[in-house]
Amino acid sequence: MFRLRSFTSLVFLLVFLTVSGVALACQVPVFRFALERWVADSYQVIITPGASGKFSEEEQAAIDFLKAAQSDGLNPDAPGVFANIAVEIKETPAADSPVAILSVTYPEKIRGFELKPIWTGTLTLDTAKRLIDSPLRRQLVKQLLAGESAVWVLVESGDAAADDAAATAIEESVIRAKETLKIPDGVMTRQEADSATNFAAVNADDILRSEVPLKIDFTLLRVSRDDPAEVMLLPMILNIEDDLGDYAGEPMVFPVFGRGRVLEPLIGRGVNGDNALEYATYICGACSCEVKDQNPGLDLLIAADWDTALHGSEVVIEKILPPLEGAGILAQAAAATDASLVPEDTTETSESEVSSSTSPAAGIAIAPMIFVAAALFIIIGAGTFLLIRRKSS
Repeated sequence: MFRLRSFTSLVFLLVFLTVSGVALACQVPVFRFALERWVADSYQVIITPGASGKFSEEEQAAIDFLKAAQSDGLNPDAPGVFANIAVEIKETPAADSPVAILSVTYPEKIRGFELKPIWTGTLTLDTAKRLIDSPLRRQLVKQLLAGESAVWVLVESGDAAADDAAATAIEESVIRAKETLKIPDGVMTRQEADSATNFAAVNADDILRSEVPLKIDFTLLRVSRDDPAEVMLLPMILNIEDDLGDYAGEPMVFPVFGRGRVLEPLIGRGVNGDNALEYATYICGACSCEVKDQNPGLDLLIAADWDTALHGSEVVIEKILPPLEGAGILAQAAAATDASLVPEDTTETSESEVSSSTSPAAGIAIAPMIFVAAALFIIIGAGTFLLIRRKSS
């Protein structure tokens, strides 16, 4: 409870409430907003030559592979399957290693400038391919593009009873989530927006940008800590918090949604229906904060042509990145990368599916701005009138 000390305070309060109401108006669920509009941050892939300062034929093949798989932030519509990596080749050789070294760190914008590698090892074509792709990540892409709200990734402890109990708790929470959670009101398809009779009343942020099914549902995937096929994925998950190594004997469950955004895990006894439902409530709730970096979690390193799979939908790029080395050979990425990385159900985009500035829905993005401007005009006008009247009295 508080009192306003002046009319100026009232003006600022009304302006704040008005702007906040518009900013929080997006009704698209977090998981769908993230899938359609959040571009994954790039992992830093650092290559250091061996003591000789030169790369062997196999090492150079691995470098070429990684450069071809590297995504280009300036051209998200370029053809091919890309991974969210940024490749850097050091000039100074590793004096204590006869072979080239590959190091992988989290995206800089997540962890700051002093980054500790989450994986370091010998640079080979095999390790480069395992870095980019793995069976579990293919399943993640498949399930997320099928419309799953999120995928629960259970990293097993090795204790079968504890792992099975954790899996049961998550499966039961899925049933509860489907029974209690609902898609927020106001979400519209592009067809519904185009046929709306009052375009000015439609919020552009409430319009879905793909034909992916919109539903509340979850999938559980289990992975062993010593799975050789996931030797690169596991460090990405298990280093999301600095102290997760202290709980290696406990099952951990990580929710993954959007384009592979992973949240902090439920651990041991924390893997229960109530905690899982809290995560599900956030993931399925209205996306009140549309800026990805202000939301919890970080992005996994995943190779997938998300844009094509989403039928050429619009993608909001929050930060323009400088051109990445190797952009000239991006067209070779599909040939250099395992064809199985491409989502199976990808369909070509028709001209009618591509968003256009001439579409009725495209023009409604200015409606909230008009509303704010009108509100400000009314508030300031009323304030000026009252101040003049007060001064003249």
